[in-house]
Amino acid sequence: MSAAVVRERLPWSGSRLLALLAAALAIGAPLRTMFYLSDVVGDPTLFLALTALSLVGATLLARVLGPTVAVGVGAVLFAGGLGAYVLNLSTDPAVTELLADTAALLTGRSLLQIAEVRLWVLSFAPAPVFLTWYFALRRWYVTATVAAGTALAFFALTTDAGVVTTLLGVVGIAATLGFGTLDTLSADEPVEMAKRPDAVTGSDETGQADDDSGGIDAGRRAVLEQLAAIIVVPAALSQVPFTRGSSLSYDDGSEGQTVEGSLFDAGESISVLGSISLTPEIRYTVESEEPRYWRVASYDRYTGDGWVRTGNPRPYDDRRLDSPPGETRTLRQEFQAESAIGTVPAAWKPVRYSGAPSVSVSSEGGFQPDATLSTGDSYEVRSELLVATPDGLRGAGTDYDDAIAELYTQLPDSTPDRVTERTSILTANAENPYETALVVERWLQEAKGYSLEVDRPDFNVADAFLFDMDEGYCVYFATTMVTMLRTQGIPARMTVGYTSGQRIDENRWVVRGLNSHAWVEVYFPGQGWVQFDPTPSGPREEVRQQRIDDASSDGSSPTVGDGVPVEEYTPPTTPTPAPLTETNGTEADPTETPTATETDTATGTAGDSGGDGGPSLPALPSREEVTLGVVALLGIAAGARRSGLNERAYRAVWLRYQRRVDSETDVERAFQRVMYVLAKDHRRRENGETVRAYLDAVGADDRVRRLATIRERLRYGGEVDGAMADEAVEIADGVVADR
Repeated sequence: MSAAVVRERLPWSGSRLLALLAAALAIGAPLRTMFYLSDVVGDPTLFLALTALSLVGATLLARVLGPTVAVGVGAVLFAGGLGAYVLNLSTDPAVTELLADTAALLTGRSLLQIAEVRLWVLSFAPAPVFLTWYFALRRWYVTATVAAGTALAFFALTTDAGVVTTLLGVVGIAATLGFGTLDTLSADEPVEMAKRPDAVTGSDETGQADDDSGGIDAGRRAVLEQLAAIIVVPAALSQVPFTRGSSLSYDDGSEGQTVEGSLFDAGESISVLGSISLTPEIRYTVESEEPRYWRVASYDRYTGDGWVRTGNPRPYDDRRLDSPPGETRTLRQEFQAESAIGTVPAAWKPVRYSGAPSVSVSSEGGFQPDATLSTGDSYEVRSELLVATPDGLRGAGTDYDDAIAELYTQLPDSTPDRVTERTSILTANAENPYETALVVERWLQEAKGYSLEVDRPDFNVADAFLFDMDEGYCVYFATTMVTMLRTQGIPARMTVGYTSGQRIDENRWVVRGLNSHAWVEVYFPGQGWVQFDPTPSGPREEVRQQRIDDASSDGSSPTVGDGVPVEEYTPPTTPTPAPLTETNGTEADPTETPTATETDTATGTAGDSGGDGGPSLPALPSREEVTLGVVALLGIAAGARRSGLNERAYRAVWLRYQRRVDSETDVERAFQRVMYVLAKDHRRRENGETVRAYLDAVGADDRVRRLATIRERLRYGGEVDGAMADEAVEIADGVVADR
């Protein structure tokens, strides 16, 4: 009988029990990480079941399977899980997505940024659990720690295993090797006794002690050092800037942790912090015809204590991006960086980008820079702004795409039920998602105060803010609103960026770090993403203005661009028109206001002016007349709103009159007008239905097909010339006129 077999069949000792407990701690660290990942994206019950089956299987097979066969079983488990993961990927080809995800994970990307993270965890978990526990039971402690250490190293590299979890895993591995050494030494004695008669005395023929424990300890130390390197090196690399995104930091230390730094330093993920400050540093100047929220990014996966953005960015190839599905209008913006910055904000929804640096397209359809912007760098963005009416949003319905519903209604399984219950009570009278969003937005604005001085909750942020906190800042408001809406099955996401900033000229704004902000976007079928802001605006602006005043207390005035001072813009005053009446051949004093000397309160008529023959004031209406007039106006307004007269009037003007802007905008607007006519005369274009399929279904004529061809050339072939734009508008005018 071999020594290994003898050792494996020896009775359990205290050292062996401790070694097994240590092995459980070693594999428990990556299991803890995987349980957290499963809980974030849904119910972790299936993960727990697979883990239990792996442990039971390893326990039952430890006495009947040899090590080589066991390694084969582990390989089959891993290969089977990998195959299941690939088969369930939506990308074609799926291998491309697998390789992209793998490359991203090995450079420090969190698993939470993978769309199918739950499937990944279920596929990955069985193999390391089975191998670690199998070899621990067989007293192959070094091999067991290699299996557990490899899994832990992977999660340390992806930054999903926190510092505490990683340290627990390292302690478990060290303890497994330590207690395993003691167990092996104690097991070696009966093994030697079975092999050598002189082993009873513990001496050889020369009478010298045969003690090889020093060699064993040296071997264990070497293995321990190697395993520590396997875990510690990836953990250290995960903190290197190139593995986590841009090395640029928005917090220079002088202001402490700032709102801007918390939103943008984290890159693909955000952790909700406690007390925080504002920085008055100027980041951009913006040229735009109107102020907007300058959007940077959105986050779809809520972890309970923060947010993660899933999906992989793709290169921007200068083609026009998709517009929102609803009616839109075009807005051009030009940004100039006033400091080193790592974002390219724009009004939602951006469709074209030009300038420096180059950009990629994020999974949500926005732009993100491929490099840091330097001071003076500028870029231009063209955005298609959604034109949505309250009635249109109320009637949008709940026919969500499966992908939208799955991604943007996700909540951690550990989210307390009381969040759902409170939201259901607050929104009981809401008849549609739009009204639900309005109720939640207004309730948060009125029920919670604004403050930068808060204590970070220990557990679920939304639950704590909803029930245990009286005030917070924008991240708390946005996180809570998104969570509340998701409990009602309404797709929503947290969005970050900058508010419009300080207006310094008619079409120019200065954007500071203190304008960084978080808000909410809610999805409406047939319309797109609509902005809501639950943070109270009054207190927020007071805090920001105070911070600006504090920063400029030394009397210096900041400048932008080529030394242009930052001063509040005052719109030009409207010239006072020339007086229309004259008195005795001279102009009347425009500042003088005639007053009635007597008023008959009973009849409401003005008495004589008492002047020199000047006109008397018209009679003032009585209280009853005023009341009747107000009631009549309210009735007219309510009737117009009830009948949809306001919206129909707006639609009629929008449909029949097209203001020319530029070739690209003109073609897109003409196409939207024709699509509106077809929807009224036939049916709306369904989600996912191609334009050509829709035109075939409704029997569109050649004019409409020609317009669709022009638009297709615009979207996929680049620019169109003025003649094509003229043709597109002429076609749209003709289709509208034929109704």
